[in-house]
Amino acid sequence: MATDYSNRIGRVNARRNSSGVTRRNESVDFAANSAILDSVTEGYRSKTKSKNFQYALVSMQEVDAQYTAISYREAERVAKQIDSGLQRRGKSVLIELQGSLPLNVHLRRVSDVDMLVWPQTYFVYDSTGVSAYRYSSSSSNTVTEIVTLRSECCSVIQAAFPSAKIDDSGAKCITVTEGSLLRDIDVVPSVLYKTADYQRTNNAEDRGIQVYDKRAYEIITNYPFKVRALINEKEARTGGGCKKAIRLLKNMKEDSDAPIALSSFNIMSLVYAMPDSDLITSPYYEGKILAAVQNWFYMLSHNEARLRTLHTVDGSRTIIQSADDVTAVAQMSEELNILVLRIAQELQPDVATSFPAWRAKVESELLI
Repeated sequence: MATDYSNRIGRVNARRNSSGVTRRNESVDFAANSAILDSVTEGYRSKTKSKNFQYALVSMQEVDAQYTAISYREAERVAKQIDSGLQRRGKSVLIELQGSLPLNVHLRRVSDVDMLVWPQTYFVYDSTGVSAYRYSSSSSNTVTEIVTLRSECCSVIQAAFPSAKIDDSGAKCITVTEGSLLRDIDVVPSVLYKTADYQRTNNAEDRGIQVYDKRAYEIITNYPFKVRALINEKEARTGGGCKKAIRLLKNMKEDSDAPIALSSFNIMSLVYAMPDSDLITSPYYEGKILAAVQNWFYMLSHNEARLRTLHTVDGSRTIIQSADDVTAVAQMSEELNILVLRIAQELQPDVATSFPAWRAKVESELLI
């Protein structure tokens, strides 16, 4: 486990603020990145002299606007080529982004751009929904539709981006990298699922998506639009605290010396399960978020029964699916404990290293 987060400020700054065109697999000279470090952390130096605390505060912030704009631009390039290419083949599709980018919790050089593609003329539906009687059955099936769409997407993308690397080996997606693309794009062939809620409300957020896992030979139902809506609602209720907590945890996972097997979705779900009141803060008191997240993970790591009751954002399953998930939460808790301890030791060098001795002290110091 890490013992000094202050040395990682350069990494998180590089993930937030460098040139906007760096690819994921390009190395960054963090030691030579002092100019970025100075410009980004200057605002936090007035808040705290603790470099560990500066790391936490910077980790909460969103990726710079230029990098995000390029991500959207590259996604649009691929989407337009898929749309026009499939239209020439007589197939109309709808394309929408999912995941970290549209939620604005993406990390530079870490988060891929996830793109859903589904046919306009084929969908599945909940037969218990109020509108089910209006739908007619199809002679096709979901697996055939997705497998065919995946093959056609591969051909279209290869023709449109001949220099790009097309990796069709993924269980659920096609990964497009290199060539003229400045971002890695995951294209996810899918079909629309009209849930009972969607049939009742006609709200886009109530739609589901079905994807085919070609390794497990099974259809998987996801609710990315509901996830996005619920996270955005919590973000509004907490005044920005929700997404700051998510970014903090994602950066800490990326910087950890030991792998932490927490997916981005599980991180979002663990934050979503936190009480809103713990995440409500202002730009002048962002330290409260760190204290609240550390307390939350400490409680969960010592109360497995409670941890196992928590559900994902969309309510589709419990967050904990295996013993490895329990271990991952404990690992993240330890990372948070060490970070907060290091902050306490910087602010009060003679603080004891035992947990009870510094907990009360650091909670008051974080409210800056």
